[in-house]
Parts: sequence; structure tokens; C-alpha cells
Amino acid sequence: MSVALSPETRPAPAEGRSVHVYDLGTTNYADVHRLQQRLQAQRREGGGVDSLLLTEHRPVITLGRGHPVPDLRVPEDTVHNYGISIVQTERGGDITYHGPGQLVAYGIIDLKGWDCSVLDYVSGLETTVIGVLADWGIRGEQQPGARGVWVEGRKIASLGINVRRWVTMHGIALNIDPDMSHFDLINPCGLAETEMTSMATEVGKAVPFTEVLDAFVYHFGRTFESTSHKVDLETELAHRRKG
Repeated sequence: MSVALSPETRPAPAEGRSVHVYDLGTTNYADVHRLQQRLQAQRREGGGVDSLLLTEHRPVITLGRGHPVPDLRVPEDTVHNYGISIVQTERGGDITYHGPGQLVAYGIIDLKGWDCSVLDYVSGLETTVIGVLADWGIRGEQQPGARGVWVEGRKIASLGINVRRWVTMHGIALNIDPDMSHFDLINPCGLAETEMTSMATEVGKAVPFTEVLDAFVYHFGRTFESTSHKVDLETELAHRRKG
């Protein structure tokens, strides 16, 4: 299971769903991790808005909450020699890699307000990616007992979230055209025999990152029956400080 959940009461019905979408560009993992923590804390206290953070990270390996020892295929020094850091997180799931050419989507969503269970949210993220892949003629699939999205047994998207008081953080990462050799440093999601793939590999040509990002926003709204509002994060944060 790729969910780290703090037990709470069952969500109550919602009247509507909307999400603010932030395109963060290329980022350092630590910066976005701190941003997620801050936004999740605000949402738990009834402030802020439901948000979808979209980014591609500079190379980093992250570890799930229950797996503090990195499941590597090479010595840890080799990873550091690549200039790739290893970061412990509070999300569910095991080890994964993030890097340029991979779309990472982090939802800061009040599931109680959306009348959405944790499992429905996780499944919805997978369904969103499957919709994106279909736009490029790729058949994505869910696998029982193995979170993420797969293409004929090859993994193309990895998923792991954290939920506190029904507010989510972390999310799903879709391989568009990353450096696939970096996945050879790890046992993805702790599965030694897992073969990773990407959209570019599956279609045999370059896939525009911005087009995939826009498709993800569309299918996220379609899957969760929510309205999306693209917002500049710095402008909004400045507005909140003035308010």
C-alpha cells in the first residue's frame, strides 16, 4: 500500500470540488516538500485552498515512511557520485526516483470536503494518468496490490501519499522522458524485478512536457469532477500575506 494515513472519521458530503493548479516548473525536491507541508498544515486548520502542485524535480531519490533503508541496486556512494540525494519522507510506498522529464503531481486536497475516501483518491490519481496515456495511444493499467500505473507489466507512474486529518500531500509521478538509467540505481517501489518505462519509450518519439501537464490537469478535473483554476503561486502567496 502506498498510503500513509492518520486515522480520522469518515468524510462528510461535499457540495462541490475545485482546485487551484500551480505549475512550479523545475524545482529542488526539498523546496517543494516544505511547501507541501505548509499548505497541508493550513488546509488541516481550515485555511488555504485545495491545490495541485505540478513540477519536475532535479534528480532525487525519496524513501517512504515505512522504508528508511534505501533499496538500492548499487552502493550508496555511487548514487551520491551521480549528484543524487536520498531523502526520507512521510509518504506511503517505498523508494522512488524523481528527475527532469518526469511530471510530478502533488495534491493538497481536503478529502472530507470532497466527500472522497482515501482509496478513491488514490485510484483517481491512477485513473487520471491512464487518461493522459490514452491521449498518446498508450494503454495504461492498474494492477491489484501494486499502486501506480503500468503498461504491459512495465511501470510508468509511481504513487505514494500522506494523509493527515483527511488532507493529502505527496502524489503521483509520471515518466514522460526522464533519464531511465537513473532507475537502475534502485529497486523501484522495492520491487527488484520491476522494469520502468516512459511515454517517450512507448511511443518512440519525444513527448512535449507542457502538453502532458495540460492533459493531466484536464483528466484530473474529469476524474474527480472538479473545476481547475491555474494560479501563479508567488502572486497568490503575496496576496495572502497582504490579506
